[in-house]
Amino acid sequence: MRLVETMRIAMPFGETSLPIHITADLIEPRRAEPISDELGAVQAALRKPIGTPPLAEIVRRGERVAILVNDITRLTRTDLMLPPIVEVLNAAGIPDGSIFVVFALGIHRRQTCEEQKHILGAELYHRLQCFDHDSEDGNDLVEIGQTSFGNVVQINRSVWEADRILLTGEIVPHLIAGYSGGRKSLVPGVAGSRTTTFNHNMIFHPNCRSGVLKGNPAHEDLMEACRMANPDFLVNVVLSPEGKLVRVVAGHWDLAHREGCRTVEELTATEVRESYDLLIASAGGFPLDIDLRQAHKPLDAAVKALRPGGSILFYAECAGGAGHPLFENYVQRYDDHHAMERALRQNFAVGAHKAYWVARLGAEYDVHLVSRLDPRFVERCHFHPVSLEHHERVLAGLLAKASRVAVIPHAGHVLIRPQ
Repeated sequence: MRLVETMRIAMPFGETSLPIHITADLIEPRRAEPISDELGAVQAALRKPIGTPPLAEIVRRGERVAILVNDITRLTRTDLMLPPIVEVLNAAGIPDGSIFVVFALGIHRRQTCEEQKHILGAELYHRLQCFDHDSEDGNDLVEIGQTSFGNVVQINRSVWEADRILLTGEIVPHLIAGYSGGRKSLVPGVAGSRTTTFNHNMIFHPNCRSGVLKGNPAHEDLMEACRMANPDFLVNVVLSPEGKLVRVVAGHWDLAHREGCRTVEELTATEVRESYDLLIASAGGFPLDIDLRQAHKPLDAAVKALRPGGSILFYAECAGGAGHPLFENYVQRYDDHHAMERALRQNFAVGAHKAYWVARLGAEYDVHLVSRLDPRFVERCHFHPVSLEHHERVLAGLLAKASRVAVIPHAGHVLIRPQ
């Protein structure tokens, strides 16, 4: 964090940005020098992994390999990681026909063919078999065990029956599981909705929060589930807010992931000595603000620097709307987060829990949302809707009433820890 004079800042908004002029403290992740030879970095990580032999020594000719990749809601650079992985597999005697890619949707919506092609790159999209995971298809799920928490673990049958399972992903702070990446590619990535629902039901536990792994029951439940499948190899990346490669970790699905989490901690953790009256923040642009279901995560990260009842002007395009039918249903059905919490404790539903989280933030803080959402829906979320045409006027009005102000252009990449 640093204090700056009046500055012009481009607040990311979808795939573009909205400029503002402001005098405020600037809260940003620490800047790491991007890796210039990105492809070389991935290749080097495959050759010298953490906690396992190189990928080339793990796989065997004649094996069938499943590669799990993130969906369109994550800025993962799959198109960077996948070609060298496939090259290693091909050189080890595993042809394209024995490799298949599973988009680890969790319970997210199905993707279009264009979105799949965008993630993989056109060449590999046409070379490899690829498909979206379906968490509701009971015929394509297999039960592999039960965690000590009582979670019945179901995962994609094709993944389970593969000879080798490779995980890919991006590591960023995650508001329930501590950090993304690692075990999350498997569960909830290719898990049954029942398994995911059980795990997400832990949101009410105080240790289920960003940047916390030790003592986090949601993380520990995921770890137990992942051990049952015991993936063979992992490649995860750490990216700058602009999507530039900062680090690649590869190897054991747990050991390599932990090393990546340490890097993310170093880059994103920011101590705030005194809470602010006003925050001007952006989710960080696409895909972090693809819908409100995703954008509320950076919002939750940002308000950690805000005093109770303080104001935040939050930029998140949300071109995809709420992001889940149950999210919309709960927002329209219940008047406040207390009613939502009571309903969830009686019958927890993934998707609906996002509505609870959003409504709670709206009750605790004065949230002004700059988005493309229907203003009536935004009001039902207990936020103040702000149009693109009026965001500067709203900003000026909020600044006139605040003494301590901070701006957070990339809220999805900060881990704020109040002192």
